[in-house]
Amino acid sequence: MTKVKGVILSVEDVILPKGKADAAIFSEVNNLINYLKLKGIEFAVFTNRYWTVGSSKSSLEMKLKEIWGDFPYFCRETDRSIPPKPRANSTQYVIDKMGWNSQETIYIGASDNDMQTAVNGNLLFLRATWWGDKTEYGFEFDSPKDIARYIDTFCLRGHLWCHEIHDGDFDFYALAPFSTYKPEYTLYSEDARAAAKHGLGHPDFWIGALVSSLYFSGLHTQVNHIATYPGHRAGAGNPIMDEAVSIFGKCFRKSYLQDLVIRHTTSTKSQTARNAGLAIGHLNQLNTINLNKAPLKSNGTRYKNPPLARGKTILLIDDICTRGYSLESARKYIEATGAKAICVSWLKTINSDIEKLGDIGKFDPYQPNAFITAPVSKTYPYHSHIVDHLAPGELTTQFSRYENWDWPVLP
Repeated sequence: MTKVKGVILSVEDVILPKGKADAAIFSEVNNLINYLKLKGIEFAVFTNRYWTVGSSKSSLEMKLKEIWGDFPYFCRETDRSIPPKPRANSTQYVIDKMGWNSQETIYIGASDNDMQTAVNGNLLFLRATWWGDKTEYGFEFDSPKDIARYIDTFCLRGHLWCHEIHDGDFDFYALAPFSTYKPEYTLYSEDARAAAKHGLGHPDFWIGALVSSLYFSGLHTQVNHIATYPGHRAGAGNPIMDEAVSIFGKCFRKSYLQDLVIRHTTSTKSQTARNAGLAIGHLNQLNTINLNKAPLKSNGTRYKNPPLARGKTILLIDDICTRGYSLESARKYIEATGAKAICVSWLKTINSDIEKLGDIGKFDPYQPNAFITAPVSKTYPYHSHIVDHLAPGELTTQFSRYENWDWPVLP
């Protein structure tokens, strides 16, 4: 599995501010660099202009190399062969020189120019705000320590997905098993349930795990749009994931269609049905959702024409999947437009097989429907589609360290 190999750092408001520097903050930046070196992660500084420091106007590059040792420093002003930011070939130039590829590189910046550079280079953008908040795009980090924690927790994982199914038009991914009864899964499962259902626990952990898996596995390169599956109540979107998924989409020019899947009628909760001894299946989902013909774009405007069509692929995200009734129902609606869906969930309930829907006939996906039958065409046994038995253990370890993460012993 791909994980981070290199980090590109901008100078302005990342290493130094435009105004007066703060020694305590620079000390944290220094800790971040030492952390990268400790973990064997290569780094490079990339700037368009020549920077000086102090009253003597000494070269910033030379000063940093006195502190950090020799490292690649790319400056457009002193080397005109380097393409200027924010052009797409600027970061590609750096990546080629460093021997990295885009899916193993992250970009740390702080300005609109940095955001445009990362987006044009198809790189995950981590937005530094410790010297100031200069742009609204990218994943925000208040301190260099927060970025180090993010990298340590999510960007060095060797096991991105535990559960995968690939069968013709059916693609499904899950980070890890869900169970509140098996001790090895209980710690993170209880937190995931609290985060998904009530916004409690550590939603930022689950968003971080999801985003990093999507990025480092390259799934983001296979889709045109992103959507989330709504909760059981009437409405659309997913309040826990909306902001982060929208940011992720903007990083890679993938529109987040927040209200693509509409819950027009409150559905019966699975837990409620089980407690009442009622059978529940695909119909509970099929008959309570439909698609929005004019969903919201990431910029807040609405599409004039439906964005889904043949040749388009939608990344469909849910929190906890049991038998796949939710994702599978939405997949059928998406496919009715001619588009394809790739389904992803945070967790997959243990020992529960996924049931794939068969032919449900032609229907209008943009209006409520009243299906009478929902034939199952295929069942995917739970244990047959575990692709990485080490993923749950790694997630447990990372989750247990996340809240109280601190700098490792640095040189």
